[in-house]
Amino acid sequence: MFRSVWLKTIRDHRVAVLGWSIGLGLLLYALYATAEQALRGGVAEIYQSFRFYADPVAIDTVPGYITFRGTSVLIPTVLAIWVLLTGARLLRGEEERGSMDVLLSYPLGRVRLLLEKLIGVAVSILLICLILAGFAMLGQASAHEAVDYGRALGAMLNVGLFELCVLLVVCLLSHFLRTAGAAAGWTGGVLLVMFMLDAVGRTVEGAGWLRNLSLYHYYNANKPLIPSVPADWAALAVLGVALLALLVINAWVFARRDLGGVVLDLSAGGQREEKPLELLEEAWGSPWLRSLGWRTLRARSLAILAWTVGICGGYAGLLTWMLPRLLDVFRRIVGEGGVLGELFSGQDISTNQGVISAALFGFIPVLVSFYALTLAASWSRDLDNGRMEIVLSTPQPRSRLLLEHAAAVILAAIFLPVVLWLAILLAAWAVDLRVDVARLAAASAAIFPLELIAAGLVYLLACRLPSGAATGLASAFLLVSFLGEFLRPVVSMPDWLIGLSIFHQYGTPAVTGMEWGRFLALLAVGVALLVAAVVAFGRTSLAARS
Repeated sequence: MFRSVWLKTIRDHRVAVLGWSIGLGLLLYALYATAEQALRGGVAEIYQSFRFYADPVAIDTVPGYITFRGTSVLIPTVLAIWVLLTGARLLRGEEERGSMDVLLSYPLGRVRLLLEKLIGVAVSILLICLILAGFAMLGQASAHEAVDYGRALGAMLNVGLFELCVLLVVCLLSHFLRTAGAAAGWTGGVLLVMFMLDAVGRTVEGAGWLRNLSLYHYYNANKPLIPSVPADWAALAVLGVALLALLVINAWVFARRDLGGVVLDLSAGGQREEKPLELLEEAWGSPWLRSLGWRTLRARSLAILAWTVGICGGYAGLLTWMLPRLLDVFRRIVGEGGVLGELFSGQDISTNQGVISAALFGFIPVLVSFYALTLAASWSRDLDNGRMEIVLSTPQPRSRLLLEHAAAVILAAIFLPVVLWLAILLAAWAVDLRVDVARLAAASAAIFPLELIAAGLVYLLACRLPSGAATGLASAFLLVSFLGEFLRPVVSMPDWLIGLSIFHQYGTPAVTGMEWGRFLALLAVGVALLVAAVVAFGRTSLAARS
C-alpha cells in the first residue's frame, strides 16, 4: 500500500469509503423500502409542485420517485461534502502540514504526484458508487421492482462523474486559496450557486439559459433509473470535456506555483509586504487572538453559519413551511401501517405538535450532534497537524487551553438550537400553523446535552487517537445510537440496550415538554466526558497519540 502515492491515498480513505457507502446505501435502501407506501399516500401529486428542487419525471413510479428524492440532488450533494473536504486537503492539506516537501524530495514529479493522488480519490469514489449500486439493487427488490443492476450501476456511475467534477473544482480553487478550509468553503458556495442557477432556470420563464451554467443540469440530464428517459450523450460529453479541461488546468497550475503559495492573491488589498513588528502589533490588538476560544470561534465561523443555515433554514424552516400541505398525506401514509407506519408507531400524529416531533425532532437531534462533533474535531486536527505545539509551550495550563476550545464549541452548540427554535416559529407563523411555543423551546433546548456528549467524546478520544480515528469512532457511536432508537419499532432489541441510546433518552419533548430527569442525566454524561478529557489531556504526551 505504500509503494505508490495512489495506493496510499486509497488506504487513507478506506474508513471514509466504508462509512459513506454504508450511510448513503442505507438511505437509498430506506427510500426504496418506503416508496410504494409514499406513492399510495399521494406524494406524487405534491411533488409536482416542487420543480424548484428537481424535475418530477415519472414521479408516480418507483424509479421516478427514487430519482426525484434521492439521486437528483440529495445523494450527489451529500457525497460531495466528503469529496470537497477530501479534495481541499489533497494538496493544500499536505502543504499546511509540511509533508508536501518530503513527498517532493523523492524523484517524483509534481504532475505525477497530482495525478496519482487524484487517481486514488477517483478509485475511492468508484468503490462508493459500486457499493451504492448494490444497495440500489437491494432496494429494488424491497420495492417489488425488477432488479436491474445495469440501471442501478449507471445511476451511481453518473453520481461518480458528478463527484469527479467537484473534486477537480475544489483542487483548482485550492491553488488560489491559502488554506484547505477556504477551498472547501468556496467550493460549497459554488455548488450552492450552481443548484440555484439550475432551479431558477427550471422554474422561471425565460431563464432557461441559466441552467447551462450549472453542473447539476448536465448531471440530471441523464436519469438511468427511469427506463422511459433516454441517455443524453451530449450532457455526458460536456461533463467529460469539463473533466479533461479541469485536469489539464490543475496540472499546469500545480507544476508552476510555489509550495504554500497561491497563483493569484485573492485577499483584500492583494499581496503586501508586512514587517514582523507590524504583524505582532496587529495580532496584539486583535480580540480574536487573545485566547484560543475566540480564535476557534473566528476560525469556525463559516462552518457554524453553514450548519445553522442548512439545519435551521434548509431543513427545519422549509419543512415547517411545507407542513400544512403535507399533514394529511403524512397521516394517511402512517395510518396505513407498513414500514413508515411501524417507524412512527410511537408518535402521536393526530396533532400538529406530534407531526413536528416525528418529522422534525426525529432527525434534527442527530444532525445537530454531528454539528457539535465536527466543531470539536478541529481540536484533534490541530493536534495532528502540529499547530498546538507552540501554544502548549507557553506558560498556560493544558486544561485551560482545552477548556477554552470547548467553551467556543459550547457557545456554538447553544447558538444553533436557539436559531432552530426561532426558525420553526417564524415558518409556522408564516403559514398560520398552530404550535406550542414552550414545548418547541423544550425540544430545542434538550438537544444541547446531546451536543455536549458528542463534543466531549471527541475531546476524550483525541487524547489517545489521531483525528480520523477519534472522529470516526465518535461518529459511529452517534450513528449506531440513532439507528437503534429510530429502528426500535421494527427491530426487536432488549430494553436495556435501547436505553443506552442518547437519542432514546432525548425522548419527545416537542410533545411531552421538558423531561428534566433525562435532560440532567444527559447533561451530567456530557460534563463527565469533558472533565475526563481535561484530566486525560493533562497526562498525555502528544507523541503517544497513534
